[in-house]
Amino acid sequence: MKIKKAVIFLIIAHIVGIFFLKRVFFSKPADKKAPSKSAAIEALTVRAVWLKREDLDLIFSYVGNIKARNEAKVYSKVNGKLDSYVLSEGDKVEKDQTVALVERDETGLKYELARVSSPIYGVVGKTFLDKGENILAQSTPVALVVDTREAVVRIDIPEQDIPYVSKGCPASLKLDSYPGEVFIGEVSKISEVLDAVTRTLNVEITIANPDNKLKSGMFARIDILAGKRQRVLALPQDALSKEDGSYYVFVVEGDKARKVKVEIGISNDKVEILKGLEENQKVIVFGQQGLRDGAVVKVVE
Repeated sequence: MKIKKAVIFLIIAHIVGIFFLKRVFFSKPADKKAPSKSAAIEALTVRAVWLKREDLDLIFSYVGNIKARNEAKVYSKVNGKLDSYVLSEGDKVEKDQTVALVERDETGLKYELARVSSPIYGVVGKTFLDKGENILAQSTPVALVVDTREAVVRIDIPEQDIPYVSKGCPASLKLDSYPGEVFIGEVSKISEVLDAVTRTLNVEITIANPDNKLKSGMFARIDILAGKRQRVLALPQDALSKEDGSYYVFVVEGDKARKVKVEIGISNDKVEILKGLEENQKVIVFGQQGLRDGAVVKVVE
């Protein structure tokens, strides 16, 4: 009887063990609830501005080199050798004033030293020769005289800018030599002939130079104010993206960004919007890199 009870106990224990092992090693984990689609979409943070109307300056930017209004090389009227300079670089000189003396290239006779005179008023900008160097009449430059009371910059503007640039347009110049300082001039001369090869037109800008700060050869960045557009739709340049030759912006509609093709007009730090947008639309100006049409966005000020 005891043996029978022992067998029954072992059988029950065996069944319970099998059931326990099955629960531990073969049972399926509880299903986790899948995240909702809306929870998986994370809003992208962007910055946006309201599209408004404002006055926009029509500015064209160029680069060029400063030059004195009048510059003249000084030549001797006789052959000979340089005896000496009467004036040094930086000295003021009047028209017809002697700049240098030349020992005439003649033999057998003693001549007075020939005087080499300046053809213009100005400053001796450069002397070219050393004492004793040979001089050919009207061929060897002896000195350079520059009239620095006015400076000029001559630039070539592209064909598409020609309708907007006219004589009298104000110009501002910035030079590396004077950081933080702006020099003011104006368009003083416009060529009547277009360069057929480069499709450009030569324009001259005149700048007053009473302090003689502007030196020939200085590099300048020039902005010409060619006019003003009044009450145009304008956006910061950063709002634009360019694809396949067309311009696009992203506008905010609700909590989503919508990609819109636009046509632009004049531009400087801001750009004129001709088509594609309306006043008081909210346009993304930061965070649109890599943004897709229809993306969920969060706008911060």
